[in-house]
Formats: sequence, structure tokens, C-alpha cells
Amino acid sequence: MTARPVPVQNRRLRVIRGGQHLRPTLGTWLVFTAVAILLFFALILSRVALDKPALELSELRTQIEAGQARYQQLRLEVAQLQAPDRIMSRADELGLIYPDSLQILIADGVGDGAPAAGDRFADVKSILTAAP
Repeated sequence: MTARPVPVQNRRLRVIRGGQHLRPTLGTWLVFTAVAILLFFALILSRVALDKPALELSELRTQIEAGQARYQQLRLEVAQLQAPDRIMSRADELGLIYPDSLQILIADGVGDGAPAAGDRFADVKSILTAAP
């Protein structure tokens, strides 16, 4: 027993003989190459544009860290300069000593009474205007 092929009754299909083979021309290849090169450079340009702010941010962080280190160094220097032991030793070098006794000087005519709030320098003015 042998099988026979069943004839296909589909009329929409037809065989085309001797068709032309379409090959891309040189112009098509040049356009494709130019577009590919332009896309490549656009990709590089976008990468550079995205990396530039990141580099600037990195530089700013470096400057901030340097500023913070300088700030800490200056705070340490201020603390060292304000140390009481340092101030005492420097005062001894300059010959500064605590007084043995406290002496108060009073100028005549100044501070006799409390001047009015509006005229704070009434005592001084009265002395200066009375002097020849």
C-alpha cells in the first residue's frame, strides 16, 4: 500500500519563478554606516554628559572633607590657645602678676548719683563744660 499526495486546493498560493534578488547598494551601506557612527558618538556624548556632574560632585565632596579637616584643626588650635595653663605661662613670661591689694580710684564729680536714663553722660558733660 502506497500513499498518494492529496492535491491542495488553496488558490491563494502561487509560485513565482525567476524573481530578482535584491541586494543593498553602496549608498544604503554608506547611510547605515553613517547612522551607526552618529549613534556611537551620541552614546559617548551622553556618557560624558552624565559623568561630568558626578565628577563635579566628587570634587565638591573632596573640598568639603578638606574644609571639615581644616575646621577641626582650627578648633583644636583655639582650644590649645584658650587653655588656662598656656595663658598662665604666657602671663608669667610677660611679667603679669596678681596684685597684692585692690585699689579703687574715684574721680571727683563723676558717679555722684545715678543719671537719668535719657542722659547717660550728664556727669561727664558737666565736668567737661566747667573746665576752662
